[in-house]
Amino acid sequence: MNRFQRSRALALGLCAILGACQGHGGRHGPPTSGAVVSLTPRALAVTGVTTEPATLTPVPETFATTGQIEFDPSRVVAVNAPVTGRVHRLSVGVGDRVAVGDTLATLQSPEFLSGVAVITAPRAGVITGLSAGPQQLMTAGSELMRIAGIDRVWLRVDLYGEYAQSARVGVPVEARVAAFPGSVWKSEIAAIAPSVEGATQAVAARVPLDNPDRRLLPGMFAAVQVVTGGTIRGVLVPREAVIYDGGRQLVMIRQDSTYFPTVVLLGPVAGDRVAILRGVNAGEQVVVKGGYELFSAGYAFARGAEEE
Repeated sequence: MNRFQRSRALALGLCAILGACQGHGGRHGPPTSGAVVSLTPRALAVTGVTTEPATLTPVPETFATTGQIEFDPSRVVAVNAPVTGRVHRLSVGVGDRVAVGDTLATLQSPEFLSGVAVITAPRAGVITGLSAGPQQLMTAGSELMRIAGIDRVWLRVDLYGEYAQSARVGVPVEARVAAFPGSVWKSEIAAIAPSVEGATQAVAARVPLDNPDRRLLPGMFAAVQVVTGGTIRGVLVPREAVIYDGGRQLVMIRQDSTYFPTVVLLGPVAGDRVAILRGVNAGEQVVVKGGYELFSAGYAFARGAEEE
């Protein structure tokens, strides 16, 4: 059943109870304002709403920050003129991708019997800079251009304030790039700068990322989770159980046949789950499937009641 079908089933099988609905449990009943949704057993079976009990568990402590993809300096090579000669032709420009053996340039030189030296790419990558132009005279050994491999890249992670002290070489890092939803790159901090960058007041950490499919390109921004090495206690729920309502994060709680939203404080992400640090009590039944549809249906009923 897709989201639309679940929403329709909810609309047919629920009633919105406003105000005086009282319950039992750790919260001493559902909220006394706003919409509280009650499902009949038949509606519950049709919609497929599922819950699981909230259990406190230790989770790795992490913090969120930002990062940017950069070239790996160890993957950058300079292409030099093999002989003295004049640039006859440049076959590439900055930003072009090349494969090993691709023609990069030709030099006119009397040192070759044919009078022309063909310069080819020593490695695959991206042209990051040109030091020569057409008809320019180059001496033997002078730099023509640079090629950066992107089969592995650096992620520069920005560490602010106290997080610069808690991050250490070797701690795990997860990176997500908006252009590739659902993809996660995992690695470890390889180096931390010894000083603060003046413009951002951040300490830069370097994280190597394998990039065999060449999807990650320098300049891309990433959302980053850094593990501190400590642990905290929280309630782990599937990430899809969290409802984003403007600037608030909520989950739906079940008490008997009644469902209501509660605002939560999110903590670290652990795989496909996220820790809730505040807003859910141990033992409460958290909706892990169908929460968004419940919230939307309850909100619609509440708005309708207010307009009557």
